[in-house]
Amino acid sequence: MRVSDPFESVEVDPRRTLAISVGLVVALVVAAVLFPTQAAVVAVILALFVMIMLHELGHFLAAKWSEMKVTEFFVGFGPRLWSVTRGETEYGVKAIPLGGYCRIIGMTNLEEVDPQDEPRAYRNKRTVPKVFVAASGPAVHFVIALVLMFVILFVAGDYRHERQTLTLAQTSQGAAAAGLLPGDTVTAVNGTTVDGWPELQRIINPPGHPAKPGDVVRFRVRRGAQDLTLPVTLQPSTDSGPKRVIAGVASRTVVPHPGIVTSIVEAPKQVADTAWMSMKAIGAMFSPAGVSNYFRILSGDDSDKTNQANRFVSPVGVAGVATNAVKAGWVSVFALLIAINIFVGLFNLLPLLPFDGGHIAIALYENVASRIRRRRVQVDAAKLLPITVAVVAVLGFNFLSSLFLDITHPVANPF
Repeated sequence: MRVSDPFESVEVDPRRTLAISVGLVVALVVAAVLFPTQAAVVAVILALFVMIMLHELGHFLAAKWSEMKVTEFFVGFGPRLWSVTRGETEYGVKAIPLGGYCRIIGMTNLEEVDPQDEPRAYRNKRTVPKVFVAASGPAVHFVIALVLMFVILFVAGDYRHERQTLTLAQTSQGAAAAGLLPGDTVTAVNGTTVDGWPELQRIINPPGHPAKPGDVVRFRVRRGAQDLTLPVTLQPSTDSGPKRVIAGVASRTVVPHPGIVTSIVEAPKQVADTAWMSMKAIGAMFSPAGVSNYFRILSGDDSDKTNQANRFVSPVGVAGVATNAVKAGWVSVFALLIAINIFVGLFNLLPLLPFDGGHIAIALYENVASRIRRRRVQVDAAKLLPITVAVVAVLGFNFLSSLFLDITHPVANPF
C-alpha cells in the first residue's frame, strides 16, 4: 500500500527504457546459459521480487473484497512505461523494477478524496476491513513460507528431526587403518554398549578427561552376520577448527520423510518455530545490547563472530547468501526464502508507520478510543509524521550501513 510514488514525475522515454529492459532480459538469458550458478542466484532474487508483488496483490485483493477503491496496481516504481485501465483501476509497469504497489484511496486523513468516493475510502471503513486489508500483505509471506515448508517436508524430508545412526557413512584416519568400513554398525565402544551417536562421542571423549593422540579405542561393529572388535588409534584432527582428536568415523544420518497429511500438519509448526526465532532476532537487534553491538561491528570490531549474524542484510548480502544457498542445493534455497518471508512478514507487522502494522495499530486504537469516548475518533496522521520520518530515517541508515558491512564484512556462509 502507498499514498504516492515519489519518482512518478520523472520523465523518461518509454520506448528507450523498454528497449533497455528487453536487452537486460536477453543478457540474463545468455548469462543463464553460460553461468548456471549465477543464473540460479538471479532466479532467487527474482523470487524475492515476486514475493513483494504477491504482498501487494494481497492488499489489492483484500481491498477489492472489502469494497475499497483501488485506483492503481503497478509493477515497479517511477515513470510509467505501460498501463491499461480496467474498471476503476489502472494496471501497469514502471521503469524501476524494485517491487510494486497498489494505491487504496483515503489511507489517512491527509489524503484528498472525491466526496463521492469517500464511503469507499480506507479511512471510512470499519475496523475489521481495515485490519484485514492491512494484514493481508504480511499474511501472504506466511502463506508462501507454509507452501515452501510443505514442499521441503514432503519432497526432501523433515530435516529438523534428522538423526544420526550408529551405521557408519564413511571412515578415515585411524578407523580406516583399523579396518572399519562404511556400512558397519557400531554396537559397543571400549566394552560399553552404545544406543546412540552422542553416547558414542562421549565415550571416545569423556567429559573432563579429553582423549589424546595415540589413545586406542576398541570398536565392536556388526558387519553383515559378523561381529568384529577393532582397535582404533585416535589421531589429531586435520581440519582448521579447534585442535582435537578424532577416531575417523562419520555417522550415517536418517531424514524422516513424512506423508502428505503429516507434512500439512508439521509445516505450520515449523513455520511457527521459525517465526518465534525471527521475533527474538528482531527484538535482539533493536535491544540496547543489539544496537550497541551493531555500532561495534560498524566500527570494525568483528571479534564476536556470533553477533555478526544479528544484523540487517542489504541486497548485496542477500545475493551473497543466495549464492551459498544455491551451491548447497534447492532445500537451502527454499529454507532461505522461508526465512526471508517470515522475517519480512513479521517486520511489516511492527506497529509503526509506514509499516502495515502501523495501519493495524491505528485502526485498533481508533476502535477502542471511539468506544471509550462514544464518538468517532480518527487519528490525525500529521501528528504521526515525525515518528514516520524517524522510522524512515532509521530504515535508510540500516540500508546504507548494512550495504557497507556486506561489502567490507560479508556475512558468513550459513549453509
